[in-house]
Amino acid sequence: MRKLILSLSFLLIAAVLVYPQRVSFKLMGGLTWINGDDYNKGIVGQNQYIKATTISMSGAYEKLSSGLKFQAEVINYLNPRMGIGLGGGYFRTSNESKVTSHGMLVDVPYDNESTYNSKVSVIPFFLNFHYLARPAPKLKLDLFGGPTFNIVQFNFQNPSITPTFSTTETVAFTASIAALGLQGGLGLNFEITPNIALVADGYFRYTKVSNIKGNWSDIVSSPTGTTLISNAEYYLWYYDYADGGSYSQIGFYDKNGPTGSSVSGARKADINLSGIVILAGIKLSI
Repeated sequence: MRKLILSLSFLLIAAVLVYPQRVSFKLMGGLTWINGDDYNKGIVGQNQYIKATTISMSGAYEKLSSGLKFQAEVINYLNPRMGIGLGGGYFRTSNESKVTSHGMLVDVPYDNESTYNSKVSVIPFFLNFHYLARPAPKLKLDLFGGPTFNIVQFNFQNPSITPTFSTTETVAFTASIAALGLQGGLGLNFEITPNIALVADGYFRYTKVSNIKGNWSDIVSSPTGTTLISNAEYYLWYYDYADGGSYSQIGFYDKNGPTGSSVSGARKADINLSGIVILAGIKLSI
């Protein structure tokens, strides 16, 4: 897949260098959705684990799902039907969710309040091959697709408080990753004038980030003092945890991952950014 994406990129870049008959500029904004993959599976499993192992639970951790996207693209048309586009943009999906639980620890009742702040930010650069068809005088259909290069940042923060033991803890993790991908879809161009059109695009994006390594820290404050542990080479891991049942989990560990008799199937987690994108905007041509 990686070789295919790189080969396609070189071919499209070479085509961009051809002298164009027409140049268009598209500015668009809208919504994007992501699959989430291992991260979202771990969130579901964490909710199930807390519910199964505490006396009561309110709230739930939320999965990463959707966010706003903006992008711009310059299209060089080689003839009235075919063009090569070069563009970039930005999109982000994030959430803040809270869980309050009540349980027992060595026969001592306790309350705990935990918040997950999760964010995935992506700067995608892309090359598109465009093919235009005109089903009506002022309407054009735009079939497009091509490779993408994505700069991805994943941020996670989990502050929690246990009033029973006068303890607070904050776990934080930040990682930056580069990933290749593909996209393809269909656009509608409605011409207002020969040089201005309203546009709407719908397409599917395939991108997955793996081997997510970053900076991790854990700060714990209690009546006995404050401790800080940090490591610049921690990874996001996915695993199954057995405790009266089997629960999918995500966590942050060094290259050796989580260990113990209750842990199975441990592997470095993926965050799948694949999903549908819906955009609308304006297209200017010269």
